[in-house]
Amino acid sequence: MTPVNAHPGNHLWEKIGLVLLSGFLSAVAIAGVDVAAHYIPPATLTVLRLTTASVVFCSILCFLRPKYRWSLRGVADVFVIGLLNIGFPFFFLAVAVDYISSWLAAVLFNTTPVFTIVIAHYLLPGEKLSRVKIVGTIAAIAGAAVLVISNESGLEIGNSQGWIGQFLIIAASLAGALGVIYTRMRLREENPVVLAAGQVFTSLVAFFPLALVTEGLPAFASYPWQAWAAMIVAALSAPVIFFWLLFYMINKYSASLGGFAGIATPLFSVIIGIVLLGEVITVPIAVGTFLLLAGVWSLHRF
Repeated sequence: MTPVNAHPGNHLWEKIGLVLLSGFLSAVAIAGVDVAAHYIPPATLTVLRLTTASVVFCSILCFLRPKYRWSLRGVADVFVIGLLNIGFPFFFLAVAVDYISSWLAAVLFNTTPVFTIVIAHYLLPGEKLSRVKIVGTIAAIAGAAVLVISNESGLEIGNSQGWIGQFLIIAASLAGALGVIYTRMRLREENPVVLAAGQVFTSLVAFFPLALVTEGLPAFASYPWQAWAAMIVAALSAPVIFFWLLFYMINKYSASLGGFAGIATPLFSVIIGIVLLGEVITVPIAVGTFLLLAGVWSLHRF
């Protein structure tokens, strides 16, 4: 007799639920960074976000006491995926929201599954490109190209350097895709909580001196409560909850599904951006977004 939880339909609904939840959490985190970045310099904001997440993860680790076999190679692996999954994307996002809207950033983060699937084709056995995935990849790339060429910002007050923010998010997406692949290759058997916490800790170690050198000591007293609230919400949404879900998806299903973790983010980001942040949608953005998301959605054969 086949167990109920082994039925393919149940797995499909679990995948959809995980994607929707991770998309919502990612949208909330991006909006939080957008608000906080108006008051806090990007490197400092990244460090504060990582510090907040580190405190939470320390409490979780003390409570759960998960087993972890320490080794130099293991620590090096966590450090690498920490920079790829968290450090670089967090910092690039904090800089990018000065040039583009939060929901446009959310759309461009969906180049992550495109990068993930293409790289997985060459590096991971059993995750090869099919004809459907090739067509979807081409459509997604075309959508991203439209967005970049249009130089749109999605801000109520336009920014002629929107392309800078767009390229930063695409770079962050590529880093995230490499992090997903590296995790699948090297650390798929590790505890998700340990992985998420380790990445936060190592990213904090890497970016703390960068923030001190480039931006000096933080002027804590000058940051309004809105900035602190937005930063804390962003830290709790991602990486604390979001990255636990990400590694759960990678370990249980595939690197490709992990790359789809942000597919629903633009839906929630558009609502938050237009209703709460005063962001706008233009025709080029709408066309590019449609092509990009349609291409990514066509890759739904996880």
